[in-house]
Amino acid sequence: MDKKIRSRFLALYCMVLADGVVEAAELEQLYRIGRETYGISADEITACVRDAGTSFEWPDSMEERIGLLYEMALIASADGDIDPTERQLLSRYVVRCGFDETYAGTIADFLLECAKQNLTKEQVVEEALKL
Repeated sequence: MDKKIRSRFLALYCMVLADGVVEAAELEQLYRIGRETYGISADEITACVRDAGTSFEWPDSMEERIGLLYEMALIASADGDIDPTERQLLSRYVVRCGFDETYAGTIADFLLECAKQNLTKEQVVEEALKL
């Protein structure tokens, strides 16, 4: 698995772990994103998580950064309950993606609301770039 993909995928896995409870729905969402977005198999996902120890590499473009943050929001909302630690983790990643800390909570809430509405990643990126 490519180093950038591994790094991004492990950031998504951190969201699964954020509230201290690994829900089946969150894992299903993680594996779905892994397959559909990153083209990695279930075995590769399992190996990636098992052998974690990669430093994070941020996506280059703003579109990719928003997309990754939205994927994290999808995982956080997969079990139907947004735990405060999941929102906090998403907010921290918003800042790490280069957004102003002042707006981190608002951006996280926007992404979580989009996830609740089950919007496509393309819809979210398009809408976010308008803001």
